[in-house]
Amino acid sequence: MIESYLIDKMFNNEPFLDEMATDQGKIHPHWERIAKYYEQIGSGRMGQFHEEVGRQLRENGVTYNVYGDPNGMNRPWILDPVPMVFSSEEWEGIEKGLLQRTELLNLILGDLYGDQTLIKEGKIPFELIYNHGGFLRQAHHIKLGGEQQLIQYSSDLARGPNGKMWVLHDRTDAPSGAGYTFENRAAMTRVFPDLIRENHARKITSYYQTFKNTLTNLTNNKENPRVVLLSPGPTNETFFEHAYISSFMGFTLAFGEDLTVSDGYVWLKTIKGLEKVDVIIRRVDDVFCDPLEYKSNSHLGVVGLMEAVRQRKVLVINPLGCRVLENPGLMAFLPKISKHLLGEDLILPSVATWWCGQPTEMKYVFEHIESLVIRNIYRGTHKKSVFGGNLSKEEIEKLKREIRRSPYMYVGQEMVDFSTTPSWINNKLVARNAVFRSYVVADTENKNYKVMPGGLSRSSPEKGAFLVSNQTGGISKDTWVLGKGKEVATPVAKAIKIQPLVRNVLPSRTGERLFWLGRYLERAAYSVRLMRMTLLSYNEADEDIHVHDNPVLSTLLQTLTVMTGTLPGFTVKKNLKNPEVQLLSLVHDVKKMGSLAYSIQSFLTNAYSVRDRLSLDTWRILDSISEELAKMRNADTTLMQAYQSLDNMVVKLMAFYGLNIDNMTREPTWHLLNIGRFIESASNNCLILKGMLTKSFDSESNKELMEDTLRCNESLVTYRYRYRSNLEMHGVLSLLILHEDNPRSLIFQLLEIDNHLSTLPNQDEKELFSIERKKLLQAITKIRLCDIDEISIPNVVTQEFVELRVLLDEIIGLLHETSDSIYEKYFSHTDTRYSMIQSSVIPEI
Repeated sequence: MIESYLIDKMFNNEPFLDEMATDQGKIHPHWERIAKYYEQIGSGRMGQFHEEVGRQLRENGVTYNVYGDPNGMNRPWILDPVPMVFSSEEWEGIEKGLLQRTELLNLILGDLYGDQTLIKEGKIPFELIYNHGGFLRQAHHIKLGGEQQLIQYSSDLARGPNGKMWVLHDRTDAPSGAGYTFENRAAMTRVFPDLIRENHARKITSYYQTFKNTLTNLTNNKENPRVVLLSPGPTNETFFEHAYISSFMGFTLAFGEDLTVSDGYVWLKTIKGLEKVDVIIRRVDDVFCDPLEYKSNSHLGVVGLMEAVRQRKVLVINPLGCRVLENPGLMAFLPKISKHLLGEDLILPSVATWWCGQPTEMKYVFEHIESLVIRNIYRGTHKKSVFGGNLSKEEIEKLKREIRRSPYMYVGQEMVDFSTTPSWINNKLVARNAVFRSYVVADTENKNYKVMPGGLSRSSPEKGAFLVSNQTGGISKDTWVLGKGKEVATPVAKAIKIQPLVRNVLPSRTGERLFWLGRYLERAAYSVRLMRMTLLSYNEADEDIHVHDNPVLSTLLQTLTVMTGTLPGFTVKKNLKNPEVQLLSLVHDVKKMGSLAYSIQSFLTNAYSVRDRLSLDTWRILDSISEELAKMRNADTTLMQAYQSLDNMVVKLMAFYGLNIDNMTREPTWHLLNIGRFIESASNNCLILKGMLTKSFDSESNKELMEDTLRCNESLVTYRYRYRSNLEMHGVLSLLILHEDNPRSLIFQLLEIDNHLSTLPNQDEKELFSIERKKLLQAITKIRLCDIDEISIPNVVTQEFVELRVLLDEIIGLLHETSDSIYEKYFSHTDTRYSMIQSSVIPEI
């Protein structure tokens, strides 16, 4: 395996430098142990290890969303089992360069939003800064405490043909990837523990601990700071990382809708009320953070956030306005600025850059445009890099005209032939071009910066591809820095000091998602059980009897329509003539509101939105449910296959039930999920009883319907053990409505809702019982006072159980009112609900 790689490298790798071996095919010393290990295990076991790494990531729910790709949502994260490797000696130089560059950019940031001496002295052209979308005039003279304004920094580096590391991009606005880096290392440690240990790959955890310490030191609320991670939401490409980092580091994951500004402070909307926020770690681009001052159509930010920052009542990390440092045109001026501010040459040079705002440089770009990459100085979704060599003559002329119109908006950059690194692709070790992303964080206690000893590397799937990113199909690689180096263990006192950061609160939006997660879970489970009964009855029905003449089957179909809300459905007689098409659509049509596929997809969507609140084992079950849904949707459309899919799905839904009971801590998270569960369960229980048992047919049909009703509620075995007799209406209704020790009975479900509600914060402190609990008490009392003998007897004339229908309708109405009241209290945020935060009652904080 290694030998074939070296032979291929010697004859086919020109002009690329290789990370593992020299041009003569000699393996570098720091790669020798790793190469020997790969040679020993061979390609067969290497393929097995690759599959195991992928399985670890899938089970952990590691995903990456690709914009514009219909199959891009929740795409599994891809990790190469072969790492990017740096020797200790080489890393020392890279680390020094990163520290120097971070210090330099920090000084530039402070100057641009301060005295602007660099612009006044001509060290930086003002057109380069003032025309950049990341320069926010509203942030002028706003500073964090201390000299370090740039808290997190990241850069993309690549090795050129001369062996030097070049900086390709600076990332300062909301640098991403640190969460994926940690997950990559975790997966590699599980699969290659001996290899990591024997090569002394440095640990990367110190980076995360330093970051937590820094956040604590920055805020005035040292003892109990409220830190939130502001995410654009579940559709963002790196949402997994947002949820992962917030859960791993004990922060509260929040969306823009979870935050509000009042009296200059930023508040987190929780089910308990409002909680003051001290620090916001933003993963939202700066111009989307405050629609009042920046992009007015943004729904991702918080109205008034900038004013709260001005008044120093909240800290935003990285500060708003940092994106100006990502300006590629700035790279052309960094060497001179470094000499001016630091008195040093740049240790890590930037890729050669020509800013077109200068006549000489623009002339050079025009003359060499076919060998350059043309970039807009402001990175955006509609401003992609252009490779001059890929353009036709007409396209080149058009590009030149665009540059002439606004020369200060463009740069030309050299196309660097990145080095290659061993990559496992298509069961073969091959050389692929790679880019390395580093991570630097401010250490405010020691007033310096710390570099993560490793990072996130990405290799291209095809050789010679230089746009190496996850959006373009790049493959991630763990990055190892070998040798024990200067690792210093973080003092235990630090960890103890920041424990208050993990104080748990539940944002209202998260509570609402959990509530609906429970409801869709129960809705899907009831749909599966009722559909199985219906398909079984349909397959066993006499072919000579039409469906509408079969009271059992027609009742099941009509009940299915009512419970799923897919009216008119089977309530119309003509649809009973050939029910197969509609039955199949109710199983696998994800676009049909109320279908099983729709309910399961909604269940998974809500789960993904609260993934920071769910355990790893829970995510493994959810991943399994997602795979089963995909199979169900793509399967051939036959009733037999549909029945098999339902069998598989019910097992996996029950597995989620088990984890819910066994693993989740009894916090508001668990209570809200179960309130949703039991409200939906009670509602569906009523609908099934109402649809199946409120009309009397012949005795045989009545028994079949009672048996199916018990099966839908998982109570048939219980009935047989308790009554040891033939099925009778009195016993069935008693078991499914009145028995408080039967978890599938209506009274049990109502009592469970009340028990869970009693644990939630009650904002109506003057009342012993809230409105929603009063509604539940009404429903519970009606059931306890009902005469089971009376509701078990049908009307002599109509053969309908009128009293039973009336009771069930009343319970359904009270459940709807209870649900609405819960929503209004805990999830709906209006001006009147927050009248408590008027300035007259808020103490100075």
